[in-house]
Amino acid sequence: MVSPSNIIRSRRKTLALFVDPNGELVVKAPLNLSDKKIYEFIKTKERWITAQQKRVLQTQYLNKSVLTYRTFLYLGRELQPIVENRAKRVERVDDYLYVPPKIAALGEEKALKKIEKWLRDEAKIILHERMDLFAQKLNLGYADFCTNNNKTRWGSCSRDGKIALNWRMIMLPPALVDYIIVHEFCHLLEFNHSKNFWALVGRVLPHWKDLRLQLKSLNWLLNLFR
Repeated sequence: MVSPSNIIRSRRKTLALFVDPNGELVVKAPLNLSDKKIYEFIKTKERWITAQQKRVLQTQYLNKSVLTYRTFLYLGRELQPIVENRAKRVERVDDYLYVPPKIAALGEEKALKKIEKWLRDEAKIILHERMDLFAQKLNLGYADFCTNNNKTRWGSCSRDGKIALNWRMIMLPPALVDYIIVHEFCHLLEFNHSKNFWALVGRVLPHWKDLRLQLKSLNWLLNLFR
């Protein structure tokens, strides 16, 4: 039987199973639920757990170069880093990411921090541009916008109209960037995930269900640069 790597107990009322980005099973359980009940539940979900673990391993195999920071995603395109003598800063040229020798000489960890900063800066510019474009297109205003470093969410919208987007969205294909932005804008009108909310999303993006599935398959990107 599959064994959990961690059992997290809290005041929650229900039992939940998660397969983390490393393929480990994590259990979230109520404080008073016995280990026997937990393992009985795991046994009933063994096929699902195994399928999820296989999916994680497949993702790791297919995206090894991105997960090991040998290549970097930029709006869905894979960039190959190259040390370029003429480069004065980290910059993108077609499908290459030019890295100045002085940055490469800092060592892998520090060079990676410089690349992360470049990605974050690009995210602020591009996401802000897309936000303004959809604000005009949808005729909706927002109180404030920022990029954040959330561990589990691509975006959020507060009741006072402040929208936050995960800077890792810069790695996603443009269609998924737009899906997340439209999703958050629709929360300005419907602060929930009701049928009315999804109807609003559908008016802008009729194929939102396909986009949501594509985004879910890329949630592993949320674990990069941690």
